[in-house]
Parts: sequence; structure tokens; C-alpha cells
Amino acid sequence: MEPIFRAGLRAGILGGGQLARMLAEAGIRMGLRPVVFADSPEAPAARVTSAVVLGKLTDAESLKKFLSSVDIVVFESEFVDTSRLKECVSSEEMFFPKLACIERLRDKLRQKELLKELGIPTAPFVPYTGQPLESWIATVAGRFNDRCVFKWGQLGYDGKGVFVHRRHGMDKDAARIFCEGALRLGVSLFAEEWIDFKRELALVSIASRTQEVKSYPLVLSEQLNSICWRVTGPATGLGVEASLEKKAVEMATRIAKATGIVGTFAIEMFETPEGDLRVNELAPRVHNSGHFTQDGAATSQFENHWRAVLGLPLGSVICAPGFAMLNLIGPEGSARSTAGLKFPEFPAEAHFHWYDKTQVRAGRKMGHLNGWTHRLENLSAVVEKL
Repeated sequence: MEPIFRAGLRAGILGGGQLARMLAEAGIRMGLRPVVFADSPEAPAARVTSAVVLGKLTDAESLKKFLSSVDIVVFESEFVDTSRLKECVSSEEMFFPKLACIERLRDKLRQKELLKELGIPTAPFVPYTGQPLESWIATVAGRFNDRCVFKWGQLGYDGKGVFVHRRHGMDKDAARIFCEGALRLGVSLFAEEWIDFKRELALVSIASRTQEVKSYPLVLSEQLNSICWRVTGPATGLGVEASLEKKAVEMATRIAKATGIVGTFAIEMFETPEGDLRVNELAPRVHNSGHFTQDGAATSQFENHWRAVLGLPLGSVICAPGFAMLNLIGPEGSARSTAGLKFPEFPAEAHFHWYDKTQVRAGRKMGHLNGWTHRLENLSAVVEKL
């Protein structure tokens, strides 16, 4: 398969947030001409390239203008209206991953069904199929002994679209209100068993249009209020058995083959107390748990995303002996403009990445710090300084 890498290639990025910004920055370094589709000229990605098409994902006219101005398209988020995109183009070949892949992986219920088909361990789950909500919730609660998690199939991130209740005496009214939200939004709904876990892990992998697949080291992912807070690795140097990393990499290869995904993707999983893995969710795009690769790996997840799409050989996924990433998250009660905001102090061992958003809000990701070390035994000291 011939690479599509050439001078002046107009690389479309559907989305204007921080992931789109970092994709644009990587594309510029590689000689691409990123074109960003954003809803505001002040969006993070719109600030790093002069080629911006403004519009909403629901607006066919602005989408057509964007799609006619680019040679290829990548996605910042899987939550897109693929039907609308199909209406706006004569050929779907410009999209990476393909729209069929996005449709399969954007819905967490379809992810669960895929994992089950592939024999990849995940939490037992029960989809909602239209019966009265109260009776379905009661059935689910009984099956999982009230240790369950309700999830929207789409539109959930950073803890949104997830209702956790694993104690006896579950508040059925609160669960019903949460589930009704999915029905109002027209997205799928399911419940899964709560998994007791030792720690949360993540694997970022890349699948090329040439069928090449590579994975970065397995990492530890720590959450704060259901938002990714800190990533450290390699996990195998921090107490995780090498056999689990091997299993995770095998899972990634099987998922890539089954879905035909092209580009960077991530697998979020749990390590159980028994020492096994349970996949939680998939993300068919560049991912927060892979930000450490910008400074701690030979090739970043963003450059490898472009390499995969363009059909170039994937870059090395070799990483520093020890590395960490800390998200900079808006504190509780914060709601202000970033104008004049004093940046956080950071140590010489760290690299500062700022997303240039106009507003600070509670729980909002504003930037991140990356740190790394030549000696794994020094990682704890690096982490403490971030």
C-alpha cells in the first residue's frame, strides 16, 4: 500500500480541543498542513494553525466546507454523527479510522459486545432493551447483588455517563433518573457488574493502514473524581507482572485486526486482585493516558497517529526507563478566565504542556506535565516534583 505522504497534504482534524491541538502540532512538525474544524476561533486547536473552518458538527454546510478543503480526515472524538458525515462526501475513503470503525467503537455497549465476541475478559453486562426501567433496574440489581455500574453507551467521558452503585440498598430512584437521561439523549444503555480491582491500567497502541501494529508500555492510570489524574510507567517496573503486559498487547492486536482501526487507540483496563485483566473501555483515538509519549518516548502517540494514517513506518515506541504524566485539572469551585492566569511552577525534570483554553472550570483539563528519568528507581522522586 503506497503511503499518501506528500508536500502540502491538507490534513483535516475534526474537533478543536486539546487532542486536536496536539495532533495539529505534530502534523506541522511533519510537514503536513493541518486544517481544524472547530466551533470557535479560540478553541485550543484553532490557536496553533491558520487553517480553521468554523462550525458545528450538526451543521451540514460547514461540514461540507471543511471536508472539501482537506485530503484526509482524523477524529479528535468518536462522538460524531457518521450519518451526517456520509451525507457530506462522495467517498468515505478520506476518513481515518473509517466511519464503520467509528460506528462500532463509539458506543460502549457495542465495545462490550465486541470484547465478548473476541473472548477478551470484561465485566459481565446486561443491555437495556426497552422494558420498563424500574423492572430492568431491579433485575440488574438482583443479578449483580447491587454491585453494579450503569453506563450510557455514548456521550460519556471523565466520569460523565456513568452511575456507580455497588452497595446494598441501592438508590433505585437515582438510578432511574440516570437511565432516563440516556433515553432522552437517544443513546444505548447498559449495566455491568462492579469489578473489584487492584489498580487501573492503560495501553496505548497504534495500528497502521499497512497492518503494522505497535504498543507503548503498559501504564498505571490513577483517577481523581473519575478523571485521569496521573499516569506512571512502565507498569512492569512498578509491580505489574510482565505476563499482563503481554496479554494486553495481544488484546490490542486482536482488537485492531477485528475492527480494522487505523491510528492510535487506547485500552483502559483493571488489574484484578487475582492478577488478571478485565477490559473496561476502548478509545479509538489518541488518548490522555498516552500524553507521556510526547517527552518520554522515541515517537509520540500523535506523530504515530499520523504515521499510521499516512501509511508510513510506525515510529519507535521505546520509552524512558521511568516516566510520568500529571494532568492539570481545574480545582473545585473554579470558574474564571485564563487571562492573566499565573502558570504553575514546575521542576527542571518536567515538560509543561498548556492547552490555551479561555476558561478554567472545575474538573476541566487545562494542561499536563510530563517527567521522565534514566533510572526507574528515581521515578518516585520525579513524580513527587510534578
